Amino acid sequence: MRAASAHRLQDLAQHIAGEVRGDAEYLITGMAPLDTAEAGDITFFQASSLRSCLQSSQAGAVILSSEFADDFSGHCIVVKNPYAAFAKTMQYLFPVARSEPGIHHSAQLDRNVQIHPEVRMDAFVKVEAGAQIAARVWLEAGVFVGADVQIGAGTHVYPGAKIYSGCRIGERCVVHAGAVIGADGFGFAEENGKYLKIPQIGGVLIGNDVEIGANTCIDRGVLTDTILADGVKIDNLVQIGHNVQIGAHTVIAGQTGIAGSTRIGSHCRIGGQVGITGHVEIADNCVIAGQSAITHSLRSPGVYSGVVPAHEITRWRRIVARFDGLDTLFRRVKNLEKNSAHQASTDGEPFHGE
Repeated sequence: MRAASAHRLQDLAQHIAGEVRGDAEYLITGMAPLDTAEAGDITFFQASSLRSCLQSSQAGAVILSSEFADDFSGHCIVVKNPYAAFAKTMQYLFPVARSEPGIHHSAQLDRNVQIHPEVRMDAFVKVEAGAQIAARVWLEAGVFVGADVQIGAGTHVYPGAKIYSGCRIGERCVVHAGAVIGADGFGFAEENGKYLKIPQIGGVLIGNDVEIGANTCIDRGVLTDTILADGVKIDNLVQIGHNVQIGAHTVIAGQTGIAGSTRIGSHCRIGGQVGITGHVEIADNCVIAGQSAITHSLRSPGVYSGVVPAHEITRWRRIVARFDGLDTLFRRVKNLEKNSAHQASTDGEPFHGE
Protein backbone atom coordinates (compact mmCIF):
# COMPACT_ATOMS: atom_id res chain seq x y z
CA MET A 1 0.00 0.00 0.00
CA ARG A 2 1.41 3.37 -1.04
CA ALA A 3 1.56 6.16 1.55
CA ALA A 4 0.37 9.64 0.70
CA SER A 5 3.96 10.92 0.95
CA ALA A 6 7.49 9.59 1.45
CA HIS A 7 9.08 9.53 4.91
CA ARG A 8 12.69 9.23 5.99
CA LEU A 9 13.56 6.06 7.86
CA GLN A 10 14.98 8.20 10.65
CA ASP A 11 11.62 9.96 11.11
CA LEU A 12 9.82 6.64 11.40
CA ALA A 13 12.42 5.36 13.86
CA GLN A 14 11.93 8.41 16.07
CA HIS A 15 8.17 7.92 15.99
CA ILE A 16 8.40 4.31 17.18
CA ALA A 17 11.42 4.79 19.48
CA GLY A 18 13.63 2.50 17.40
CA GLU A 19 17.24 2.42 16.23
CA VAL A 20 18.09 2.69 12.54
CA ARG A 21 20.58 0.25 11.09
CA GLY A 22 21.45 1.26 7.56
CA ASP A 23 20.73 4.52 5.76
CA ALA A 24 18.73 6.85 8.01
CA GLU A 25 17.85 9.00 4.96
CA TYR A 26 16.28 6.09 3.06
CA LEU A 27 12.79 7.05 1.89
CA ILE A 28 9.81 4.88 2.78
CA THR A 29 6.90 5.18 0.36
CA GLY A 30 4.62 2.35 1.50
CA MET A 31 3.99 -0.79 3.56
CA ALA A 32 3.62 -4.41 2.49
CA PRO A 33 3.82 -7.96 3.89
CA LEU A 34 7.27 -9.42 4.39
CA ASP A 35 7.08 -11.77 1.40
CA THR A 36 5.79 -9.22 -1.13
CA ALA A 37 7.48 -6.00 0.02
CA GLU A 38 9.67 -4.21 -2.51
CA ALA A 39 12.09 -1.29 -2.55
CA GLY A 40 10.56 1.66 -0.72
CA ASP A 41 8.29 -0.58 1.38
CA ILE A 42 8.64 -1.07 5.10
CA THR A 43 7.41 -4.25 6.80
CA PHE A 44 7.91 -6.03 10.10
CA PHE A 45 9.19 -9.38 11.37
CA GLN A 46 8.83 -11.21 14.67
CA ALA A 47 8.05 -14.89 13.95
CA SER A 48 11.21 -17.00 14.07
CA SER A 49 9.47 -19.66 11.95
CA LEU A 50 9.57 -17.20 9.03
CA ARG A 51 13.28 -16.51 9.31
CA SER A 52 13.94 -17.70 5.75
CA CYS A 53 11.38 -15.15 4.47
CA LEU A 54 13.24 -12.40 6.30
CA GLN A 55 16.54 -13.43 4.75
CA SER A 56 15.09 -13.40 1.24
CA SER A 57 12.79 -10.37 1.61
CA GLN A 58 13.13 -7.56 -0.94
CA ALA A 59 11.70 -4.97 1.47
CA GLY A 60 13.28 -1.56 1.61
CA ALA A 61 13.31 -1.74 5.40
CA VAL A 62 12.15 -4.08 8.15
CA ILE A 63 11.02 -3.41 11.71
CA LEU A 64 12.44 -6.19 13.91
CA SER A 65 14.03 -7.02 17.23
CA SER A 66 17.79 -7.05 17.81
CA GLU A 67 18.05 -10.85 17.78
CA PHE A 68 17.06 -10.95 14.09
CA ALA A 69 18.79 -7.79 12.87
CA ASP A 70 21.73 -9.70 11.39
CA ASP A 71 19.39 -11.88 9.30
CA PHE A 72 18.39 -8.98 7.05
CA SER A 73 20.94 -7.37 4.77
CA GLY A 74 18.94 -4.20 4.09
CA HIS A 75 17.88 -1.24 6.19
CA CYS A 76 16.04 -1.91 9.42
CA ILE A 77 14.64 -0.34 12.57
CA VAL A 78 15.42 -2.27 15.73
CA VAL A 79 12.75 -2.16 18.45
CA LYS A 80 11.70 -4.18 21.49
CA ASN A 81 8.18 -4.97 20.26
CA PRO A 82 8.04 -5.22 16.44
CA TYR A 83 4.29 -5.83 16.24
CA ALA A 84 3.40 -2.78 18.32
CA ALA A 85 5.94 -0.72 16.36
CA PHE A 86 4.32 -1.94 13.12
CA ALA A 87 0.93 -0.70 14.37
CA LYS A 88 2.38 2.72 15.24
CA THR A 89 4.09 2.92 11.85
CA MET A 90 0.82 2.18 10.06
CA GLN A 91 -0.92 4.89 12.05
CA TYR A 92 1.88 7.31 11.10
CA LEU A 93 1.89 6.49 7.38
CA PHE A 94 -1.88 6.06 7.00
CA PRO A 95 -3.58 8.43 9.45
CA VAL A 96 -7.35 8.19 9.77
CA ALA A 97 -9.02 10.88 7.73
CA ARG A 98 -10.57 13.60 9.88
CA SER A 99 -14.25 14.10 9.27
CA GLU A 100 -15.49 17.51 8.21
CA PRO A 101 -18.13 18.73 10.66
CA GLY A 102 -21.66 19.21 9.45
CA ILE A 103 -25.16 17.75 9.66
CA HIS A 104 -26.76 16.22 6.59
CA HIS A 105 -30.14 17.70 5.70
CA SER A 106 -31.84 14.29 6.09
CA ALA A 107 -30.64 13.77 9.67
CA GLN A 108 -33.40 13.97 12.29
CA LEU A 109 -32.70 15.63 15.63
CA ASP A 110 -35.30 15.77 18.39
CA ARG A 111 -35.58 18.73 20.71
CA ASN A 112 -33.24 19.25 23.64
CA VAL A 113 -30.29 17.46 22.08
CA GLN A 114 -26.79 18.79 22.74
CA ILE A 115 -24.67 18.60 19.60
CA HIS A 116 -21.16 20.05 19.54
CA PRO A 117 -20.44 22.24 16.50
CA GLU A 118 -17.64 19.91 15.40
CA VAL A 119 -19.91 16.86 15.08
CA ARG A 120 -20.49 15.22 11.71
CA MET A 121 -23.80 13.48 10.96
CA ASP A 122 -24.35 11.74 7.66
CA ALA A 123 -27.61 10.92 5.89
CA PHE A 124 -30.61 9.58 7.82
CA VAL A 125 -29.02 9.72 11.27
CA LYS A 126 -31.63 9.83 14.03
CA VAL A 127 -30.89 11.45 17.42
CA GLU A 128 -33.57 11.37 20.11
CA ALA A 129 -34.31 13.85 22.89
CA GLY A 130 -31.72 14.50 25.57
CA ALA A 131 -28.80 12.97 23.70
CA GLN A 132 -25.37 14.58 24.14
CA ILE A 133 -22.86 14.32 21.28
CA ALA A 134 -19.36 15.68 21.97
CA ALA A 135 -16.78 17.24 19.67
CA ARG A 136 -15.39 15.38 16.64
CA VAL A 137 -17.94 12.58 16.86
CA TRP A 138 -18.76 11.10 13.45
CA LEU A 139 -22.12 9.39 13.02
CA GLU A 140 -22.27 7.70 9.63
CA ALA A 141 -25.39 7.04 7.57
CA GLY A 142 -28.36 5.43 9.28
CA VAL A 143 -27.02 5.54 12.84
CA PHE A 144 -29.68 5.61 15.58
CA VAL A 145 -28.94 7.39 18.86
CA GLY A 146 -31.61 6.93 21.52
CA ALA A 147 -32.86 9.30 24.17
CA ASP A 148 -30.36 10.54 26.77
CA VAL A 149 -27.43 8.76 25.12
CA GLN A 150 -23.99 10.28 25.72
CA ILE A 151 -21.19 9.90 23.16
CA GLY A 152 -17.69 11.14 24.04
CA ALA A 153 -15.33 13.22 21.93
CA GLY A 154 -13.69 11.69 18.89
CA THR A 155 -15.90 8.59 18.75
CA HIS A 156 -16.71 7.15 15.32
CA VAL A 157 -19.96 5.24 14.76
CA TYR A 158 -20.19 3.39 11.45
CA PRO A 159 -23.33 3.00 9.28
CA GLY A 160 -26.41 1.38 10.73
CA ALA A 161 -25.22 1.02 14.31
CA LYS A 162 -27.94 1.38 16.96
CA ILE A 163 -27.38 2.90 20.39
CA TYR A 164 -30.43 2.52 22.61
CA SER A 165 -31.61 5.05 25.17
CA GLY A 166 -29.56 5.86 28.23
CA CYS A 167 -26.31 4.27 27.06
CA ARG A 168 -23.00 6.09 27.54
CA ILE A 169 -19.98 5.76 25.26
CA GLY A 170 -16.61 7.26 26.11
CA GLU A 171 -14.04 9.13 24.06
CA ARG A 172 -12.20 7.90 20.95
CA CYS A 173 -14.32 4.78 20.66
CA VAL A 174 -15.13 2.95 17.42
CA VAL A 175 -18.51 1.28 16.89
CA HIS A 176 -18.65 -0.68 13.64
CA ALA A 177 -21.57 -1.17 11.28
CA GLY A 178 -24.62 -3.02 12.54
CA ALA A 179 -23.58 -3.10 16.19
CA VAL A 180 -26.43 -2.85 18.70
CA ILE A 181 -25.70 -1.31 22.09
CA GLY A 182 -28.33 -1.39 24.79
CA ALA A 183 -30.95 -3.84 23.52
CA ASP A 184 -32.88 -5.68 26.22
CA GLY A 185 -31.03 -8.46 27.97
CA PHE A 186 -32.45 -11.98 27.77
CA GLY A 187 -34.39 -11.87 31.02
CA PHE A 188 -37.54 -13.92 31.60
CA ALA A 189 -39.13 -15.51 34.66
CA GLU A 190 -40.99 -18.83 34.29
CA GLU A 191 -44.46 -19.16 35.79
CA ASN A 192 -46.90 -21.98 35.05
CA GLY A 193 -45.08 -22.96 31.89
CA LYS A 194 -45.00 -19.44 30.51
CA TYR A 195 -42.30 -16.78 30.55
CA LEU A 196 -42.73 -13.31 32.00
CA LYS A 197 -40.49 -10.58 30.64
CA ILE A 198 -38.23 -8.90 33.20
CA PRO A 199 -37.89 -5.20 32.31
CA GLN A 200 -34.30 -4.25 31.59
CA ILE A 201 -33.94 -0.78 33.09
CA GLY A 202 -30.16 -0.54 33.36
CA GLY A 203 -27.95 0.79 30.61
CA VAL A 204 -24.58 0.19 28.97
CA LEU A 205 -21.48 2.07 30.11
CA ILE A 206 -18.52 2.00 27.71
CA GLY A 207 -15.15 3.53 28.62
CA ASN A 208 -12.62 5.36 26.49
CA ASP A 209 -10.73 3.87 23.52
CA VAL A 210 -13.08 0.92 23.17
CA GLU A 211 -13.65 -0.76 19.79
CA ILE A 212 -16.81 -2.75 19.05
CA GLY A 213 -16.95 -4.96 15.96
CA ALA A 214 -19.62 -5.20 13.29
CA ASN A 215 -22.93 -6.81 14.31
CA THR A 216 -21.84 -7.23 17.90
CA CYS A 217 -24.62 -6.93 20.50
CA ILE A 218 -24.13 -5.56 24.00
CA ASP A 219 -27.27 -5.90 26.13
CA ARG A 220 -28.36 -3.34 28.69
CA GLY A 221 -28.41 -4.30 32.37
CA VAL A 222 -31.43 -5.36 34.37
CA LEU A 223 -31.11 -2.89 37.26
CA THR A 224 -27.51 -1.66 36.83
CA ASP A 225 -25.31 -1.14 33.80
CA THR A 226 -23.44 -3.55 31.58
CA ILE A 227 -19.87 -2.21 31.70
CA LEU A 228 -16.92 -2.25 29.29
CA ALA A 229 -13.86 -0.55 30.78
CA ASP A 230 -11.25 1.53 28.96
CA GLY A 231 -9.38 -0.04 26.06
CA VAL A 232 -11.59 -3.10 25.59
CA LYS A 233 -11.55 -4.48 22.02
CA ILE A 234 -14.49 -6.57 20.80
CA ASP A 235 -14.46 -8.40 17.46
CA ASN A 236 -17.41 -8.90 15.10
CA LEU A 237 -20.45 -11.00 16.01
CA VAL A 238 -19.90 -11.10 19.76
CA GLN A 239 -22.83 -11.37 22.18
CA ILE A 240 -22.43 -9.73 25.59
CA GLY A 241 -25.30 -10.38 27.98
CA HIS A 242 -26.89 -8.10 30.54
CA ASN A 243 -24.83 -6.89 33.50
CA VAL A 244 -21.59 -8.34 32.16
CA GLN A 245 -18.51 -6.43 33.31
CA ILE A 246 -15.34 -6.50 31.21
CA GLY A 247 -12.09 -5.13 32.62
CA ALA A 248 -9.69 -2.71 30.97
CA HIS A 249 -7.76 -3.74 27.85
CA THR A 250 -9.37 -7.14 27.49
CA VAL A 251 -9.74 -8.40 23.89
CA ILE A 252 -12.48 -10.78 22.69
CA ALA A 253 -12.49 -12.51 19.28
CA GLY A 254 -15.48 -13.13 17.02
CA GLN A 255 -18.54 -15.28 17.71
CA THR A 256 -17.90 -15.44 21.44
CA GLY A 257 -20.97 -15.43 23.68
CA ILE A 258 -20.91 -14.18 27.27
CA ALA A 259 -23.96 -14.86 29.41
CA GLY A 260 -25.37 -12.38 31.89
CA SER A 261 -23.71 -11.09 35.07
CA THR A 262 -20.31 -12.56 34.26
CA ARG A 263 -17.29 -10.53 35.36
CA ILE A 264 -14.15 -10.63 33.22
CA GLY A 265 -10.92 -9.11 34.50
CA SER A 266 -8.44 -6.78 32.85
CA HIS A 267 -5.90 -7.71 30.17
CA CYS A 268 -7.63 -10.99 29.31
CA ARG A 269 -7.48 -12.50 25.81
CA ILE A 270 -10.49 -14.55 24.75
CA GLY A 271 -10.41 -16.52 21.48
CA GLY A 272 -13.15 -16.97 18.92
CA GLN A 273 -16.33 -18.97 19.55
CA VAL A 274 -15.76 -19.17 23.29
CA GLY A 275 -18.89 -19.76 25.36
CA ILE A 276 -18.97 -18.31 28.88
CA THR A 277 -21.84 -19.17 31.20
CA GLY A 278 -23.49 -16.58 33.40
CA HIS A 279 -22.57 -15.44 36.91
CA VAL A 280 -18.91 -16.52 36.76
CA GLU A 281 -15.74 -14.52 37.40
CA ILE A 282 -12.61 -14.57 35.28
CA ALA A 283 -9.41 -13.24 36.83
CA ASP A 284 -7.13 -10.63 35.30
CA ASN A 285 -4.63 -11.82 32.67
CA CYS A 286 -6.47 -14.98 31.66
CA VAL A 287 -6.03 -16.38 28.14
CA ILE A 288 -8.92 -18.55 26.87
CA ALA A 289 -8.36 -20.61 23.72
CA GLY A 290 -10.88 -20.54 20.90
CA GLN A 291 -14.01 -22.71 21.18
CA SER A 292 -13.49 -23.26 24.89
CA ALA A 293 -16.51 -23.68 27.17
CA ILE A 294 -16.20 -21.79 30.45
CA THR A 295 -18.73 -23.13 32.93
CA HIS A 296 -17.10 -22.09 36.21
CA SER A 297 -15.03 -19.20 37.55
CA LEU A 298 -11.35 -18.88 36.64
CA ARG A 299 -9.84 -17.32 39.72
CA SER A 300 -6.14 -17.40 38.77
CA PRO A 301 -4.30 -15.96 35.76
CA GLY A 302 -3.30 -18.57 33.18
CA VAL A 303 -4.04 -20.16 29.83
CA TYR A 304 -7.30 -22.15 29.67
CA SER A 305 -8.76 -24.46 27.03
CA GLY A 306 -11.32 -27.23 26.80
CA VAL A 307 -14.54 -28.33 25.17
CA VAL A 308 -16.76 -31.25 26.20
CA PRO A 309 -19.31 -32.35 23.56
CA ALA A 310 -22.94 -32.25 24.64
CA HIS A 311 -24.47 -35.33 26.34
CA GLU A 312 -27.55 -36.06 28.41
CA ILE A 313 -27.01 -33.97 31.54
CA THR A 314 -26.54 -36.83 34.02
CA ARG A 315 -23.99 -38.54 31.79
CA TRP A 316 -22.24 -35.24 31.10
CA ARG A 317 -21.79 -34.55 34.81
CA ARG A 318 -20.40 -38.04 35.31
CA ILE A 319 -17.94 -37.55 32.43
CA VAL A 320 -16.75 -34.23 33.82
CA ALA A 321 -16.30 -35.74 37.28
CA ARG A 322 -14.19 -38.50 35.75
CA PHE A 323 -12.14 -35.97 33.81
CA ASP A 324 -11.26 -34.31 37.09
CA GLY A 325 -9.99 -37.65 38.42
CA LEU A 326 -7.92 -38.64 35.38
CA ASP A 327 -4.69 -37.08 36.66
CA THR A 328 -4.98 -38.92 39.98
CA LEU A 329 -5.79 -42.18 38.17
CA PHE A 330 -2.79 -41.71 35.87
CA ARG A 331 -0.44 -41.24 38.83
CA ARG A 332 -1.85 -44.36 40.52
CA VAL A 333 -1.29 -46.44 37.37
CA LYS A 334 2.28 -45.13 37.02
CA ASN A 335 2.99 -46.06 40.64
CA LEU A 336 1.53 -49.53 40.11
CA GLU A 337 3.73 -50.01 37.04
CA LYS A 338 6.78 -48.82 38.94
CA ASN A 339 6.09 -51.13 41.89
CA SER A 340 5.38 -54.04 39.56
CA ALA A 341 8.66 -53.50 37.71
CA HIS A 342 10.53 -53.31 40.99
CA GLN A 343 8.89 -56.51 42.26
CA ALA A 344 9.79 -58.32 39.06
CA SER A 345 13.45 -57.30 39.36
CA THR A 346 13.67 -58.60 42.94
CA ASP A 347 12.12 -61.96 42.02
CA GLY A 348 15.00 -62.87 39.70
CA GLU A 349 15.00 -63.48 35.95
CA PRO A 350 11.58 -63.47 34.35
CA PHE A 351 10.23 -66.78 33.07
CA HIS A 352 10.60 -67.36 29.31
CA GLY A 353 8.30 -70.00 27.85
CA GLU A 354 9.60 -72.56 25.36
